Amino acid sequence: MSDNVFETLADCMVKSCKILFKHSKNALGLNTHDFDKLFKEIDICNKSNEFPKLANISSSEYIKTYTFKTPIGIKLNSFKEHSEEISCFLNVDESDLRFSRDKNKVYIKVILKKPTCIYDPVEHKRNDFKIPIGYSLETTKLILWDFTASTNAHCYIAGSSGGGKSVMLRVILSHLVNSKSKRDVEFSIINTKRVDLKDFKNAKHTVNYMTGIDGVEDFLENEVDEMERRYKILEKYDCDDLTEFREKEYKIPYRLIVVEEISSYKGNKAYQRFIEILASQGRGAGMLLLLITQLPSHEIMPNTIKCNINTTIGLKTKDSIRSEIIAGSDSGLENLKGNGHAKIFDGYNDGEEIQGLFISKETMKDIITANSKQNKRVKVAVTTKTLDDNKFPGMEVLSSKL
Repeated sequence: MSDNVFETLADCMVKSCKILFKHSKNALGLNTHDFDKLFKEIDICNKSNEFPKLANISSSEYIKTYTFKTPIGIKLNSFKEHSEEISCFLNVDESDLRFSRDKNKVYIKVILKKPTCIYDPVEHKRNDFKIPIGYSLETTKLILWDFTASTNAHCYIAGSSGGGKSVMLRVILSHLVNSKSKRDVEFSIINTKRVDLKDFKNAKHTVNYMTGIDGVEDFLENEVDEMERRYKILEKYDCDDLTEFREKEYKIPYRLIVVEEISSYKGNKAYQRFIEILASQGRGAGMLLLLITQLPSHEIMPNTIKCNINTTIGLKTKDSIRSEIIAGSDSGLENLKGNGHAKIFDGYNDGEEIQGLFISKETMKDIITANSKQNKRVKVAVTTKTLDDNKFPGMEVLSSKL
């Protein structure tokens, strides 16, 4: 009698577990039968008629990830080519889907929402040269651009209008003004459109500043002269680069050369020649480029320049053609949402998807006001040398030889 009771109880428990497991799978979206049916309908299989199998689902506040084990012979493009059907199956917008692969696993990621990211002058202030760019959509970790690292030297920011380039640029410059002294970093700014960067003219970090396009050749020639001057100083003190020089008792600042809207100089051979020199030789002297455009093309960013740009921040583009020009094939910038939604490619990140930090104009102005020149005149357009040799031991002799 008791044995029958235990058998009945055991059967009930097994049935209950099966029902619970079935409902938990449905609640998690782990209904493999549905995916099997989908893959059969859209013909994602190999020559042996084997289909991908759902292995796991994970979810964060911002991204939901479906992991599939794929048999040999099924390519990632098989999923991408059916993104419309997959988005309908998952009941999400096609533009919110991301596909990636790692060995025999394919990941389908769904962007649930973007984080709200506000630059905080106190919270984000740092002692090093790493610049907060935004937050990873997958890990929610703060993404930093270490602009003095050799693997990250020079930066190219590109995307269509409304993508968030101007805000990204304001964050970078505001952060450096907020966190570093003018003995650590200085700016040479070409404010082509005259509007976005006009407030930084008054920052004490800005040593050279010009607006418009007239005189850009002389401006950049002056930067090349400064680079050569620095290399002579490094040679004098037996240093391989500015980072090594700064580790000694001497403080020559890194210089960020900002060129806003580089498409304005299309066809300008002198401009291109000077940018090529700075891109290929500037890093060691601490002369670092920050190039921005909303009209990417191979003409304004030829391989002779691009191959020396180690950091690319890609924002939303109008189509896949512009996306490929900026960051290579399958970069997917056309799928971004705009307003700071970006991908970063550098020595640490290979297409990390981020939500860029936002800084209001009021916060930017407050930072600049707190670090202004205080009625000191800013050098406009073509400038003379900005390093004062007399501030560095032994440079009086060196100066007479330069």
